[in-house]
Amino acid sequence: MAWPRKDDFVDRWFFTGMAIVMFAVSIAGFMPAILNPVGRHAPITLLAAAHGIVFFAWLLLFLAQSLLAASEHIRWHRKLGLASIVLLVALIPLGFTTTAAMVRRGFDLSGDQKVDPHPPAGSVSLDPYFASIFNYGALLTFTILAIAAICYRHRPEVHKRLMLFANITLMGPPITHFIGHTPPLVLTPAAVLIPYTLFLLAGVARDYLAAKRIHPLTAGLASALFVSLPIEGALIGPTAAWHHFAAWISQ
Repeated sequence: MAWPRKDDFVDRWFFTGMAIVMFAVSIAGFMPAILNPVGRHAPITLLAAAHGIVFFAWLLLFLAQSLLAASEHIRWHRKLGLASIVLLVALIPLGFTTTAAMVRRGFDLSGDQKVDPHPPAGSVSLDPYFASIFNYGALLTFTILAIAAICYRHRPEVHKRLMLFANITLMGPPITHFIGHTPPLVLTPAAVLIPYTLFLLAGVARDYLAAKRIHPLTAGLASALFVSLPIEGALIGPTAAWHHFAAWISQ
């Protein structure tokens, strides 16, 4: 049997590799505070635990679906796809509820990343209303992309790109927690943006390595997601209008 060409190998196994990396980053971000809760500012809640279970179930489903597609078990891939609808129905409201609870508590729901509810003037500390723009923004983007991916499930080239970037939008919190649990690193917006951008660039690189061109959908999604974070952080999050809206929606 001949070895697959490099572009065939990348095309078949890239999504499996990305799913593994996403799962590893999430483990690295959330497990330290679970295994060693001494540094928590508050105990983990039932809501946070439920959200975490569904979140990891979604990543495991993405990994399983990627493996099935790579090994050309398309029939099973489509059957298991029905589970994504069930998980999506649970993940979206849980994501909204956990973000709202974070705002009300004044720090993140899991209690291991302190957010100052009343930061001093001139401080770069993230208040919960400001921080919520990233959570709500990611949840909205994830919802749109994931539902679109399901709708386009019969068009593989569109479906797999939409699902990939939908899952990339979920990487902000685990990256943030990982940086916060790693003392040599300093938790800043730029520190989160850099690894997040690497996820986006990986999607672009995959297209070039597999087909020697960048699919328009890949270019559009990568560009939009990259630009969205500075817009949210610099133009929307700091405004009084957003603070009022975040307070209202998080009641």
